[in-house]
Parts: sequence; structure tokens; C-alpha cells
Amino acid sequence: MRQKRVSPRLTCLLACCLLILTSCGSAASQPSSATPLAVAPTRTPRPPASTQPQPTTVSSQPIAATVQPAASKATPVANFVVPKDTSTTAPLTSLPDSTYDKPNIVQEVQRFFELVYLARSLDRGGSFSIEALRHLVDGPYADYTIPLFEREVEDAQAGTLVEVHFSDLAVKLEEWQPAADGFGGTARVSVTRTRTAARTDTTEIPQTATYQFRLERRRVDDRSVAWVATDFLNPATNRWVSEVTPTVDHKVADDIQHFFTEFYAARTLTPGGKFNLTKTTVLTQLAYQAYTLPLLQQQQQEADEGKLTAVSYSDIKTEVLANDPNATNHGGLATVQVTRTSHVTRPSGEEAPQTATYQFRVHDHHDETGRVYWLAVDFFQPQAQQWVSDMAGQSVTLPSAGHG
Repeated sequence: MRQKRVSPRLTCLLACCLLILTSCGSAASQPSSATPLAVAPTRTPRPPASTQPQPTTVSSQPIAATVQPAASKATPVANFVVPKDTSTTAPLTSLPDSTYDKPNIVQEVQRFFELVYLARSLDRGGSFSIEALRHLVDGPYADYTIPLFEREVEDAQAGTLVEVHFSDLAVKLEEWQPAADGFGGTARVSVTRTRTAARTDTTEIPQTATYQFRLERRRVDDRSVAWVATDFLNPATNRWVSEVTPTVDHKVADDIQHFFTEFYAARTLTPGGKFNLTKTTVLTQLAYQAYTLPLLQQQQQEADEGKLTAVSYSDIKTEVLANDPNATNHGGLATVQVTRTSHVTRPSGEEAPQTATYQFRVHDHHDETGRVYWLAVDFFQPQAQQWVSDMAGQSVTLPSAGHG
């Protein structure tokens, strides 16, 4: 896909460091009670894109399946902790018009992803097939994607998700490593697609995104061949889901837990009170500050107009996914996953609590006096599936209290 490969993780890290180096100085010169100036979202540089193959539209005829009804509707979340491997081995799906001893890798990976996005499609009045997807995924990627897909199935059964379609499918073979027999092997593939969904509880805009997968070409029988997706480059962390979470210093983990406890205390609204906008400004910087402050101000306006009575948060849990203590010469940069439950009350009564998981980038800033404090500098926006540092000028639909 690229003429010159650039590590996505390195690109992300360098971009964030550049953001912090160029803009964090204003925060460094302020005492903890001061209010840093809001900074407009800064677009993170992307690696140069190469020419994509001719787009393909995925036909989404419903695939019959029997799925047990969900006990209750799960609240969609952007990300989650990858669980241990609890998947069962599913029979492989043979690729039509392909044989094991006559590989046509480029054509086969295109057909494979057409099957993947067909399984993920939903026609009005139709149903998803978890089993169809299970036959196409394996290993760490199965552990990652099946729980997420099950939430979409639950939403469809509850009637809140009524339609999902994928179009403009472009598949690019980045790397092929044949096995010893010359027929099997592993591939790294990039896929661009546009997802269009219709819901009854919110409005979703079409989302175009490019992802990277690792695939395996396997023999089914004497002639048939199957492909399975075994790994996925998580765009929120720039890490393959198969990678083990690195060990993080306990003090860093404790400091980040304390930071987000303060963070959500500032976003709490008591009846007749106000959000602590000043504290939120002190705890944020760069793209995330420019993204979240206007949204928090809108909530405050709702409260002033009597449309919002109270907001609180409980069960706040943090997990450090990655931490580079030497990201800049004035502090490190960590990617943090935060799970919390929001409680929103309006004059009509209390809304159903919403438990959601979000991802942030936080910077432990060391100022010239030697004082160290944390700042939230970036946020992975769940509806757009992008970091807000990449989203300048884009608009997304937000659920209640859904911006952090």
C-alpha cells in the first residue's frame, strides 16, 4: 500500500510528541490553578497512501442463522480489553472457485473480505449470522471481534440497529509469506471500506476507514482452500491485538487512576450546580481540550436552561495500554483505556446508566520547577473510530455524556 513502510505505532507516537512539543509549553508555564488556552485540533500526519484497487460494493443478502435472544441491550462501546482466548475452533469456510494447489493470492483475499463484510451486513427485516463470521476468523482476532459483533447482534434483536451495509471495498495485499509447501502461508492486508448503518436510537453518518489484518491461507481438504483473519491492527492503540500488553509501573498506573478520578469529578453536575469547566481546562490540552470543552459547555447550557439536572460517574477503572516515559524532553505519553458508568438525570427522570469504555492519550508533563502533572491530550472518538487529533473539521453524533 505504501512505497515506503512507516511503522504506524512510530508515526502515531512521533505525531503526538510533535503536538506536545509545539503546544504544551503554554501548560508548562502555568501553575496548576491556571487555565491553559484552548488549542484548535491538530491533524496528525498520515503516511502517504498508495493507489487502492478498484472499489467493490458488497451485496448484503441476509444469511440465515439462529441466534439466542439477548437478555438485555448492551450499550455500544468504542473499545474493550482483549480477553483471553476462549474461542472454539469453527469449521473453515471454503473459498468458492479456488483450489489449494493453484493459489491466486490477490484475487482470493478480495473474495475473502467480501465474505467477511457480507457476514457483517444487515438488511432491514433480516438478521446477522455470528456463525458465518466465526468460520472466517481465528485466534486473537476472533477473541477481539466476536464480542464486539455480539453487541451489534443484540442491538439488532432489540430493534435499535436496523440496517448495516458496506460499500467501496478496496483490498490491498501488503505482504505474502508462503509456507514450506508453497501453497499455504500468511498475508498482511489493508482494507478500506465505507460502513453505513441505520439505528432508531441515534443517527450515524457513513464511516470510511482503512484497517490492517493478518490472514492465513489454509488447506480444507484435498483441493479446497480457506482463508481466516487471525490478527488486527487496533487503530486506537496502533498495536496488533495479538501483542501482549506491556508491564506498566505501578506508580504510573496509580497516578493515572487518580487523574481520571479528578477528571470525572470535574465533569460531575449536582442539582442546581455547575460543571467545573476551569478544572477540566487545567486537566486537558491540545486536540482533546478543543474537542471536549465546547461539548461540556453545551451540557452546562442545558443545565442552565433546566433541561439537565445532574450528571455523575461511578465504577471508574483505568488500564494503561502503552506508556513511553521518554516521549518528550518534558514528560512521557501513555495510551489509557477508561471504563466508567455515567448517570444522567433530566427533569423527566433519570436515564438508564451507560457503561462505556474510551481511550485517551495522556501526557505526564514536567515543568521547569520540577512539578509533574498529567494532561489528557487526545481521545479516540468512538463514532468516527478516529483520534480527535485527526478529526479537524469533522462532525459526529454523540450519545449523552459520550465525549469522554
